Amino acid sequence: MAGLERFCRRPDQNGLAVVLTNDPALWSAPGPGRGQMRDREFRIHEGRELTGTLLWAGGKYERNTCTLRGTYGLDWKPYSELSGSGGEFRYVAVHVSPDQDEPKPCMMMPC
Repeated sequence: MAGLERFCRRPDQNGLAVVLTNDPALWSAPGPGRGQMRDREFRIHEGRELTGTLLWAGGKYERNTCTLRGTYGLDWKPYSELSGSGGEFRYVAVHVSPDQDEPKPCMMMPC
């Protein structure tokens, strides 16, 4: 999102992030037995809200820290259903508008 926020600095530019997948691990919240994950603040599961400062591994890798200007709720939608294993596809689309403050640079790709 931080990359799209940088793109949308001009008032005449909007952005849209779209993820389409058949991997339920992306839209499902991690189970309670998973413990601490380094990417915990970068996960994009259903109902997640991305906002503020995101830290990789609790901030142990400062160059991977991202600060988002906006708040982005993630609402996964059904896309298609094919027969067989892995046949369920879902997507999430997040709009980024230019009416946010200037973000902190983000070095990590998932932002």
